[in-house]
Amino acid sequence: MEQVVLFEDPQVSDLSPITDLIPMQEVVMGGGKQFFRFDSALGTKTRWLVRKELEKRVPPERKPDFGEKAILINARLISIEVVRLIKKLDLGEALTIGSELVMAKVKSLDFDLAQRTVEGEMKGLKEKPCKAKLAKHIWDVSPSSVTSHLSKDLSTLFKLDRKPVRGDIKIVGRFPVNIAEDIDVLGPITIDVREGPVVIEEGVQIEPYAYLKGPLRVGAYSVIVTGSRVAGSFIGVHGRIGGEVTTSVISDYSNKYHLGFLGHSYVGRWVNIGAGSITSNLKNTYGEIKVGGKPTGLNKVGAFIGDHAKLSIGTLTYAGVRVGVASHLHGLVYEDVPPFTIYAKSLGWGLYELDLESAIRTYRRMAPRRGVDPDPVEEDLLRLHFQRTDPQRREKGVLKERLRIK
Repeated sequence: MEQVVLFEDPQVSDLSPITDLIPMQEVVMGGGKQFFRFDSALGTKTRWLVRKELEKRVPPERKPDFGEKAILINARLISIEVVRLIKKLDLGEALTIGSELVMAKVKSLDFDLAQRTVEGEMKGLKEKPCKAKLAKHIWDVSPSSVTSHLSKDLSTLFKLDRKPVRGDIKIVGRFPVNIAEDIDVLGPITIDVREGPVVIEEGVQIEPYAYLKGPLRVGAYSVIVTGSRVAGSFIGVHGRIGGEVTTSVISDYSNKYHLGFLGHSYVGRWVNIGAGSITSNLKNTYGEIKVGGKPTGLNKVGAFIGDHAKLSIGTLTYAGVRVGVASHLHGLVYEDVPPFTIYAKSLGWGLYELDLESAIRTYRRMAPRRGVDPDPVEEDLLRLHFQRTDPQRREKGVLKERLRIK
């Protein structure tokens, strides 16, 4: 097969804050990160075309081979089943939805074509309309892809079978369970697979009396805390999960260790959610929830929390709230929060800018706790994002001075 190149386009900015520091290829959709979903479906290691500022995030083995044939696939493509249409494409043909490129087959991928693809141009390609779906809104990623694709992905992307029942694990239901050999179960737990499969990866530790309900994927080396209820969700690697989590994505290296509720939400990387924090995911009227003033068509939508954000103890977020990268939340949060903002309106403190170097120091402290070294590329991206989002903070009235609690 020709090299398969997953590409970003300008619309990834509409998925902020979850795409602010990572390319769309690393966004979790359904049962895995986008590159993993397409790697698995196509049986090949996909290459990546990303925004210029994120090029250093692309591993060497993921860089495209320029001058070679290529199959281009939009990294916002939700349904991996659409890849079967590749066989129906001739060289120079493209599948489109309106003015958006979904997939194309090209004779030679050169730098000019790569740049135009990332910029959303389709010059020189013969367009053929198709019925695929691209992620256009942040709620298409979560909760929509979780409810629509998590179970199917786990069934198709993993070789699932029912493992022998251990004395400390009670399994209820008909769907398969895939449990790595080296997980550490510290006491009796229940795995409920009446509504979907469960995948538990290597090195996971599960404390006594946890309840895990499928469809569910628990990433490697994560910890599920005593008495937790985790259902219909994706948990990334090195997560710390406690309390109740439902229909949500928690990305790599993030921490929700204590009691509280997280529902129908997307949590970025390196996030810490304090004890007693709750995300509302339903209006009192059971009506439609809007995000940024836009209708979602959904009556259950939680919070969208950017990378490196921190929620203090007892933080309460209204449904549909977007939390910017590296923001710190306190009290009741009823509106979108810009990046690098200390938000504490309900406590009477107002909005204050978080010092950039403070955010980087926090990352440097958190990374070793997850067994990894701080990444200079991550730090550079934090600095760049801080500079670029200054107008957002000014527009919101965020004060450029130090918060002092009297």
